[in-house]
Amino acid sequence: MIDLADCIPVTAYEIPDRHRRRVELRDHTCRFPHCTRPAARCDLDHATPHNKGGPTCPCNLVPLCRRHHRAKTHSAWDYEVTSPGHYQWTSPTGLTFTVTPDR
Repeated sequence: MIDLADCIPVTAYEIPDRHRRRVELRDHTCRFPHCTRPAARCDLDHATPHNKGGPTCPCNLVPLCRRHHRAKTHSAWDYEVTSPGHYQWTSPTGLTFTVTPDR
């Protein structure tokens, strides 16, 4: 049994398999608006960057496919975690998109 609400951070940047599995079970797919790539085939992004104090724990990890991870990192796309599994994306032009669990 896995408690999806459990948030036990580790100090390392690298993500333990147990955290990856929790995120995959919670989110299922890349969390960019309208993307359907399975979370198991995605990078895990630290919502609050690790080098800025963000923990390595499921509550701070977001599955993004490589294309959307690069868009978030190298362009003006940005997101905010509004609650576990819920994300508010902002496009470079200021449009907002809400992404919720797709169950």
